[in-house]
Amino acid sequence: MQKDGVDALKKMAQMAKNRLRNKVNEKENKMIKSKGGFTILYCGGNDIKSKLITKEDVKFYDKVKLMLQEENVFNPLARLIDNKVYSKLDELAKERYLFELIDKYKICKDRCEREKEIANG
Repeated sequence: MQKDGVDALKKMAQMAKNRLRNKVNEKENKMIKSKGGFTILYCGGNDIKSKLITKEDVKFYDKVKLMLQEENVFNPLARLIDNKVYSKLDELAKERYLFELIDKYKICKDRCEREKEIANG
């Protein structure tokens, strides 16, 4: 029984180590030319990873960045929802859409804050 606990702990430690190893260093990122509506972002380091960035992702990020430049931002999700898409969804799909929107907003907001910190030194 104790061996199972030790194995689980080792597995969790290995997973944490892998997350740290794969963490993206902002200064080592290189953008590659856009092809067919997406951009490939290669991250520096020993393990080269790639991430697809669609034009919609870039537009969404730009919209969040512009919105966050305002002094007070009230109800950002209401400003980011695509009402044409949202109105056609059923209740479960609306809930899923909102959760995905929240995740995307959080990622973009964190990225904007990191960029602001880097710019301010």
